Amino acid sequence: MSDPACIPRTSLRWRSLLGTAGCALALALSAAPAPASQGASTLTSFADFSTWTLMGSASATLTNPGGGFIYSRLVLTDTGVGGQAGAGWAPTALTLDFNQPFEFSFPFYLSAGSVLRGDGLALVLADAPGLGNAGSGLGYEGLANSLAFAIDTFHFQGDPVSPSLQILQNGSSTPLAASETGLGDDIRDPALQWIAFFSFTPSGNNDANGSVLGTIWRPDYGSFSVGAAVDLSALAGSPVYWGFTGANGLADDGQFVTSAMAVPEPGAWALWLAGLGAWLARARMAARKPLASTGVLT
Repeated sequence: MSDPACIPRTSLRWRSLLGTAGCALALALSAAPAPASQGASTLTSFADFSTWTLMGSASATLTNPGGGFIYSRLVLTDTGVGGQAGAGWAPTALTLDFNQPFEFSFPFYLSAGSVLRGDGLALVLADAPGLGNAGSGLGYEGLANSLAFAIDTFHFQGDPVSPSLQILQNGSSTPLAASETGLGDDIRDPALQWIAFFSFTPSGNNDANGSVLGTIWRPDYGSFSVGAAVDLSALAGSPVYWGFTGANGLADDGQFVTSAMAVPEPGAWALWLAGLGAWLARARMAARKPLASTGVLT
């Protein structure tokens, strides 16, 4: 299976989906304004994962192969190796006001193992960096005072059929809400990477309560979402660490979060930036208005 190193692949298929400058536009997202004043992104800002706190099986690569781009990749689990759990945490904690909206975004992709498919990865907000249980714990289970948006890719009897999107809280692997995508093995399609958005809308009562929405999107498959009401008062008033966890057990998928920075020649840079705002606006609109039917299981 091919191993994409950047947000899109420099293929005719990608260019036909996002326009002739689509690959470079997606990679140049560091120039785009953030949709909210709070949050963080490995999509709209370049993240050098080699500077992050890495735990367990996690590793980072930073490459500059030429062609005008620098690629950063967080490896949570290695393809073809089971029994792993990895985490990568950003080097700087955030100060979040949970009575104001926030948004996180990141590109990710999966590489199918040779034994079983799974188990999954998660974006995590917590009061301290950590690494939880492997397998169905997704490297998240056991992290107290936390909130996670998980992409679960292994199906246990009685669980939502994988791949599913889940909202997890306070280190529990039992979701507050889950949505079955129906994607099957298509979630491991190597042609393009997925873009994930995770946003919070406060209740308006100044009580650190509100609702979260997690979405994954690709232009060829559409978008899939899950939402839940959350109480974030346990995290309020403290630095909030953010990062990613991933794990497998008997399964042996590789799981990756990416970031990229464009460093093209001035003429090419101007051309790519010309369409950047429109592309990012379409992506966010698709994330907020799912193109594929989704159901929330509570």
